[in-house]
This record gives sequence, structure tokens and C-alpha cells, in this order.
Amino acid sequence: MSELKKILVCEFITGGGLSGGPLPQSLAHEGVLMRDALLRDINELAKYEVTVMHDARLIPSQFAVHSLVVQGAEFLNVFNKAINETDLIWLIAPETNAALIELTELCLASEALLSESSKSDEHETIPKHIGCGYEATLIGTSKTLAFEALKKANIHTLPVFAGDELMQASVLQQMLKLNTQKWIAKPEDGAGCEGIRYFDSIDAMRDWLKLDDQYLNYLAQPYQNGVNASFSFLCDGSQAWLLSANRQHITLEGQAFKLTGITVNGMLPYWQRFETLMRKLVKMLPDALGYVGVDVIIDPVTDHIYVIDINPRLTSSYIGMSRAIGHNAAKIILDCILDPHFKMPVLQKNVVEITF
Repeated sequence: MSELKKILVCEFITGGGLSGGPLPQSLAHEGVLMRDALLRDINELAKYEVTVMHDARLIPSQFAVHSLVVQGAEFLNVFNKAINETDLIWLIAPETNAALIELTELCLASEALLSESSKSDEHETIPKHIGCGYEATLIGTSKTLAFEALKKANIHTLPVFAGDELMQASVLQQMLKLNTQKWIAKPEDGAGCEGIRYFDSIDAMRDWLKLDDQYLNYLAQPYQNGVNASFSFLCDGSQAWLLSANRQHITLEGQAFKLTGITVNGMLPYWQRFETLMRKLVKMLPDALGYVGVDVIIDPVTDHIYVIDINPRLTSSYIGMSRAIGHNAAKIILDCILDPHFKMPVLQKNVVEITF
């Protein structure tokens, strides 16, 4: 029997990424669900020796054989040591505070270093980062860069006003010309609903952005009413396949938005249109690899689909993915990245409810 490959699974929230500060219960709960869904799928394959990082304040996963405990502010030290002692690195991290892009850089640097050192090794074993490359990750991290890329690709998205320009009179006139009362402010590198604030007027939003110069780290967008949805796809660097078409259940609580659940494959009538969008996005993201999630809003009047976020990583929809497609989702993702002869199996389109 051949030796099992070592794979490191690091879900940032549960893996100690916030070990130097508070650990929000809602984020931890969602992280646990996503992490354990992935671990169950990997364990089912019986091909990998799995190591998981976990925040010392949480109970270790019952699906992990090896756990690396992270205490205090030791996350980066533990992560750096772990990625140099493994064959495969599966990172799940939010875009917030540049966590995803910075950790992806560390993974890619480790991969490049071992690739160089193993050139003369006849038993070449190069660790692989299970995820997108630098450019796709950077675009997914920066909402301003994403907006520019989407516009260039002729993909519907919402106007973005960011940085110093938010306080300029000429830009205010542009915003007023959109003729909308409702606005949102969101972090430049936010993830999901985190940090997004809703305002009934542009004046209220601008007043809030002026506090402590928050406009330097936030962007403003007109509020778009409609159906909150998402889709997930798989990419091998040249081809792409749609995995699911999802309905997102988002509520507005005061000025904050909250994701309360996802109906995986709850938007099947939009499958073909999501496929078309997916193909455009793949051309826009040349180093997209593995699983990518895309958040959209569907206008109930025009039926336009506005792309809101590009997530170059596993998203919460993964929690129900294996049940939705009728296959082990981790196997399909790993095969897509590691097998040069990968062929996508016929997927089921089961509807799966996820509640947070």
C-alpha cells in the first residue's frame, strides 16, 4: 500500500486566524460547518493523512486525526511551519484584512521553493496549493479591482465609489445622478455580509464614512433590490463546470445584513445563465483553479444578474455540495487540480437546505 499523502486543512476562523483577538460565535459556527463538511469528504477518500489547524478556544473536530493547536497570536508561526511539512495545502480564508491573499502568497511561495529544490529529485513530490492563483485571488480580495475587471469583461455589476473620491463634490454629483435613495457601504476587502452597512440616504452614508476617515477603507454602492443568489463552479485552468445554482437567504437587521441560510440549487431555472456568466468570469480570471463561488443579485424588474462578489475559495455552499451533486465534492476538486486527465462526472442537481 502506497504512503498516504499529507494534506493540511486550514479553515481560517476555526484554525486560529483570529486567535489574537475576539472569536465571533456566528463566524465560528459557519466555519465549523464548512471545515467539517470538507474533512468528512476527504476522510471518505482514504487517500490522505489529514492535519487540521484549530483555535485553542474551540473543540477539535471529530473528523480530524491530527490537530495543530493555535494559541494567542501564533497563527502565522504554526501555519508557516505546517505548510512546509505537507504535500497539499487546502486553505479556506476570508478576504477580510487581506487574510486570503497573504496566506495564498505564503502557500504559493512554499510551493515554488519546493519545486525549485526538487528539480533534481527523481521522486519529485511538490506540495500543491488547492486553490486559485495570485491574480484571481487578488481580484476576489479587492472589490475595486473586481469592479474594474467586471466592467472590462462587460459583466453587469454595481457602480463602485471608493477612497478619497467619496468625499469629492464632483463624485457626489455622479452618485446623485444615479437617482437612488438607498446606499450601502462595504469594506474594500470584506467577505460575505461582514461589515456591510445599509443607509436610507446618501447623506447618512457620507456622514458615517467621514467618521475616523472610514472612507479610506470602505467603498459605496447603490443598494440593489432583488433576489440574493450565488453559483459555484470548478475550473482546471482551461475548462470550467458549474456545480450549483444557489439561493441565499439574507436578512436586514437594523443597518447590518445577515446570511441566515442557503438553498443549494435553489436557483435551478438560472442554471444556463449562470453557466454563461461562469465562462465570462473564467476568461477574466486566467489563473482561477479549483472551486470558485460567485455572489449575485437578480433584479426582479429587469431580470439583470449583477455580479457582486467573486470568492476564489470554498464558500458556505460547500456545506451541502456533496449531497447536491451526488458525488464527493472534495474528490472532484482534488482530481480537477491534480489529475491531468480529469473528466467531470455527470452531476445531480439535488436541492439542499443549509441553515446557520
